[in-house]
Amino acid sequence: MGETAAAPQAVVEVRELTVTIASGREIVSDVSFSIAPGEVLGLVGQSGSGKTTVGMALLGYERHGARMAGGSIVVDGIDVRALDDAGRRALRGRNVAYVPQDPRASLNPAMSIGDQIGEVLEIIGFGASHGERQEAVREALEDVGLPMTDEFLKRFPHQLSGGQLQRVGIAMAIVGKPPVLVLDEPTTGLDVTTQDRVLRLVRRLCTEHGIAGLYVTHDLAVVAEIADRVLVMNLGRTVEEGGVDELFRHPRETYTQRLLAAAPDIADPPRVRALDDPGDEGVLRVSGLAAGYHRNQVLHDVSFELQAGECLAVVGESGSGKSTLSRALIGLHPQHTGDVRWRGKSLPRRAERRSRAMVRDLQYIFQSPFTALNPRATIGDSILFAHKLTRRGASSAERHEAVLDALERVGLDRSAAELLPNRLSGGERQRVAIARALVTKPKVLICDEITSALDVIVQAQIVDLLGELQEQEGLSMLFVTHNLALVKSFADRVLVLNKGRVVETGETGAVLSDPQDAYTKSLMRHTPSISLALEERERGVRDASRG
Repeated sequence: MGETAAAPQAVVEVRELTVTIASGREIVSDVSFSIAPGEVLGLVGQSGSGKTTVGMALLGYERHGARMAGGSIVVDGIDVRALDDAGRRALRGRNVAYVPQDPRASLNPAMSIGDQIGEVLEIIGFGASHGERQEAVREALEDVGLPMTDEFLKRFPHQLSGGQLQRVGIAMAIVGKPPVLVLDEPTTGLDVTTQDRVLRLVRRLCTEHGIAGLYVTHDLAVVAEIADRVLVMNLGRTVEEGGVDELFRHPRETYTQRLLAAAPDIADPPRVRALDDPGDEGVLRVSGLAAGYHRNQVLHDVSFELQAGECLAVVGESGSGKSTLSRALIGLHPQHTGDVRWRGKSLPRRAERRSRAMVRDLQYIFQSPFTALNPRATIGDSILFAHKLTRRGASSAERHEAVLDALERVGLDRSAAELLPNRLSGGERQRVAIARALVTKPKVLICDEITSALDVIVQAQIVDLLGELQEQEGLSMLFVTHNLALVKSFADRVLVLNKGRVVETGETGAVLSDPQDAYTKSLMRHTPSISLALEERERGVRDASRG
């Protein structure tokens, strides 16, 4: 028998990492893992599990009030914990790079794309000349599938789409050719087609360049698509670790089983729910809606009805007009034409011209939990403001109880009412935004990508809550999302938008099980699936064994 090839030496070695906060409480406890060149480790868990803290530790970052109190981190042969501040700054970009969830947070709106990527090279001292650095910038853009032209290099962030911005963020991370890449939820806000491109890009770059990737996410389907191994965290501790195929098919720990059970899959059967026969007119009727920004028309002749107790999902890629439609209906985008009726009455285009009853009954939940809440108001005050605005005549005690009840309904402790938003995670902030809408006891919720920031368990809790409100109170929902797996498990009907036009609509099971439009078929094809990814892995193993 021939000798077995030795496994490549790990480029990331984390041993018994412990991170504490000022009170002495451990937010990460004894976490250990390694990553080899060309390997992607998926790091998963609920919000607050400590996964982002672990990812940032590879770059020598400690969040405010936290410190690495024990263990070791070796990245590319460098002992990270032994470095001073200057040493840690030198580590970033050269030995380990970071791709954030929102690329806008790491891009300067006043600098061109070419200058920003080039600045990374100057900071880490890459290249002997400006010309050499410019060539490296162009190579990085080519690697991520973006134009290398002078025209593109001169563009500013606001001139790029969300998918292009994320690829620029990845280009900035890989331009210095670091051996380690930390990716923190980089596809959370992307539509399924763009997400698929980014996932394939990351997988290819790690394989071709021998990059050790740590992929931090709450999306288990993404992990099934991209990762070689997965580490599950809960409350700062390692729950389970192993190869993706084995861990997803045969999870040992109850917590891992809960995560997998809560994750919707596009391959699962659709939700089937009996609805009352529709009346003469739905609670919300839209006819011939057209909208745009200045001379750029975004929506074209959009028409649909929303029935009492129904969930209508609106899906499509970025730029399809989903959010413009939502904002037009809620009165935040008055530059539209067409007819919008609420219970048979014409709905004023501007929110400030609508009656108190209309405002109360038609509520909107924003996509971003980071901009939806007043940073200077406590959580309780934000919810209380919505209650006061729409519910007259209640006593102080009744208002106080309504606020606390709303927090409990979305799975938050009552004590959260005293906190400011910066004390909460993104998922917790989104639950507050949902609680603020629910405290008004609305008839219709317009939900604009409200689950994109939530882990699968919290997402399942929110969806179950909304489902209960549908059944018990007849709540209707316009559910805007790019998560087709969630749509299939939750929505009654689906409306597909492409470039501002309705290309397909109907019962969810019928549309997603047998799509008729080529665009809908493309969305389905690019949606990640745990079960289908595992089947593909199994076929790959079988093909390799036959070879």
